[in-house]
Amino acid sequence: MDLFGFGADIEQFTELCSEITGPPGKFIKSAAIWGPSTNLQVIVGVISIFKSASYHVIRMHDNSHTRRFLEAPRSLAPADWTTAVIKGTEGASHRSRQVLVLSGLLQGSQDRLGNWLSTQLQHTLVTSVNLSLINDSSRSAVTDRALVIAVSQVFDLLDVRARRTVNHDLLLPMLIEAMFFSEDGIHHGYFLGTIDADIVETVSKEFDWSARSKSYLQLQSLAFGPLVSELGRLSQLTAFSAKHAIDSKSLSPVLDNLFELSRSLCIQWRQNKLSEVDASEKSLFLADDTIKKTLPLLWRVLRSSMFSVVVILTAYAGRLLSDKLVARDDAPSSAIKILKILRNLYFITSELGMDALSRYSFVYLAAIDIVSQYPTFAAVFLSEIRPIEVAVIPHHPLDRCLDLYFLNTAEHFALILDTRTTKDLLVSAAWPYLGVRGEQRSLEAFEAAHSVMLATIAAPHNTDLAASHIETYINLLFEVFPQSFTLQQFRLAFTKIVRITSPPSAMSTRRPLLSSALLEVVRSQADNASSQPLPNLSKHGQHDAQPMSEHAVLVLALIDSLPFLQLDALEDWLPIAARLCLSIQDPALKHVCNDRLWELLSEGEMSSDRAALCVNWWNTGGGRETVLCGEEGSTIDQ
Repeated sequence: MDLFGFGADIEQFTELCSEITGPPGKFIKSAAIWGPSTNLQVIVGVISIFKSASYHVIRMHDNSHTRRFLEAPRSLAPADWTTAVIKGTEGASHRSRQVLVLSGLLQGSQDRLGNWLSTQLQHTLVTSVNLSLINDSSRSAVTDRALVIAVSQVFDLLDVRARRTVNHDLLLPMLIEAMFFSEDGIHHGYFLGTIDADIVETVSKEFDWSARSKSYLQLQSLAFGPLVSELGRLSQLTAFSAKHAIDSKSLSPVLDNLFELSRSLCIQWRQNKLSEVDASEKSLFLADDTIKKTLPLLWRVLRSSMFSVVVILTAYAGRLLSDKLVARDDAPSSAIKILKILRNLYFITSELGMDALSRYSFVYLAAIDIVSQYPTFAAVFLSEIRPIEVAVIPHHPLDRCLDLYFLNTAEHFALILDTRTTKDLLVSAAWPYLGVRGEQRSLEAFEAAHSVMLATIAAPHNTDLAASHIETYINLLFEVFPQSFTLQQFRLAFTKIVRITSPPSAMSTRRPLLSSALLEVVRSQADNASSQPLPNLSKHGQHDAQPMSEHAVLVLALIDSLPFLQLDALEDWLPIAARLCLSIQDPALKHVCNDRLWELLSEGEMSSDRAALCVNWWNTGGGRETVLCGEEGSTIDQ
C-alpha cells in the first residue's frame, strides 16, 4: 500500500478515503497489524506511517522539486488530504486504533493545517481517546500500550482545552499499567531477577555480567523499546492526568501501584548479586566489562524508572497539599506511603546522586511536612522503617543504604517525637555509625548519624537525654576528626554543640562551663594539630577549592562558635581567636582564617550587644593591632 502516492493521485485517494475501506480503514481493520501475535513495535509503527505520510504531502506541496506534481489541475492540498483521512476514520468502531492514525496526522502536520482544521483534528483525536477509554471492544493490552504512547506523543501539541477534555480518570490507570507493569514496560522490575541468573563469578573473584548474555540483550530490547524509551514523556502525561483527575478516589490506586512497583524493585535488587557490591568497591569486585558496558545500561533503566515515579509523585503531592478532597482521604497515610516509596527506591537515588533534584526534594519534604503534623503517625512510620539490626552496622550494602534513608528522614522528626521514642528509634539507630573511622562506604551514614544526634540534642524537650549523651558524643566527635568527618561538617557540628550548651538553652543551666571547656579543647587540639592538607572528598567526588589543614579547620570551628558565647566569655576568646589565626604557618590558610574572623566581626552575625563588644575590642582592646599587624608587628594581608 503506497500511502505517499495518495497525495498525488487524487482520484484514487479520494475514492479510497471516502469510505471506511480506504487506507485508514484498512489500517484500522487489518488482521496483519492487529492480530493477536502482533507486538507493540509494529502497532506503534502505524503512528510513524501516518506521520510520515502527512509530512510527505506537506513537503510535496512546498518543495520546488515536486512542483510538477502540484501543477496537476486536480492536486490535493495538505488540508484536503488530512480532511479526507479524518473522514476515512469517522464512525470507526476501533477507536483505540483510530487514535494512532490521528496521532500520526497531528504530528506530521507540523501546525501547517490552519487553526480551524488543527483544532478539528485535536477535537477528533480527544473524542476518539475518550470513546476508546469508555468502551472499545477491540482494545487489548497491546493496543492500550500503543494508545498511551500515541497520546503522549501529541499531548504537547494539544491546546489547553483539548488537554483538559481528555478523560484523565480513565487514562491514569492505563498509563500506570503500561509504564510499570506491562511486559513492554518496567514489568515489576522482573528483569533484575533475570539478570542475576547470568551473573557469574570469575576466577579472580569478580562478578561478571556479559554483554553477550541473554538478560543483557533483553534489557537492551526493553530499554530501547517503545515504552521504556518514552518513560519521560509518559511520566509527564501521567503527572498531568494525576493533577487533573476529577475523581479524587482515582488517585489512591495510583499511590498503591507505585508502592507495589517500588517494593518489587527493592526486593528484586536485594536478590541480585550486584546489590552485594558497595558503590565504593565496584572496581574491586566487578569485571571491567560489567562496569563499562552492561551496568551503565541497567542504571539507565533504573534511573528512568525512579525519575518517572518521582515526576508522578510530584503531581500527587501537589494535589495532597492543595486539594481538600484528596487530603481528606487520609493525608498522613498517603504522605507515609510516599516516603516508603522513596525509601524503596533509595538504592537508585543514592547510587546516582539524584536526591538533590528539585522534584525529588519537593516530594520528599512535602511528605515529611505533612507527617510532621501527626507525631503519632510519625513514630509509627519510623518504627516500621527502623534499621533491622540494632547497635551494629549491617554488612549488606542495601541495608546500609536503607539505614542512611532512615537517618536522613528521622532527623526531620526530632522536634516532634517524645524523648522515649527519640531514644529508642533515633539514638539507637545513629549510635553505631558515630564512631566509624575512614570507611568510605559508610561515610554518608556517618554524617547522617551525627546530624541525627545533633538534632536530638538540640530539641528543647530532650534536655535530660542530651545531658546523658553529650559528653560521650563530644568525645566521639574529636576521636573521629579528621579521619571521617568532612571539614565543613565538623565545623557545623562543633558550632552546633557550642550553641546548644550556651545560654539561653536549658543545657547551659546544667553545664554552665561546658561551652568554654569545648573551646579550650579546640585550642589545645589546635596547638598540636597538623599543618598538612587534609583530603576533603565530599559527596559524589566534589572537592573544596581550598585544601584545609587540621590546624586551620580547628581555628575556623572556634571562630564560628564565637557568636554564641556569653559576653564575658566572648571578651576572653576574641584575642585568643586572633592569636590562633596568627599561629597558622600556611599564608593562604592564614588569610582564610583572618577573612573569616573579619567576616564574623563586620557582617552582622553577632547580636547587638556582642557586636558592641567586638567594636570596642577592635578599637581600644588591641584587636586591630593583633589582626592587622600581629604580635610581632609584621603586616598581615587583610
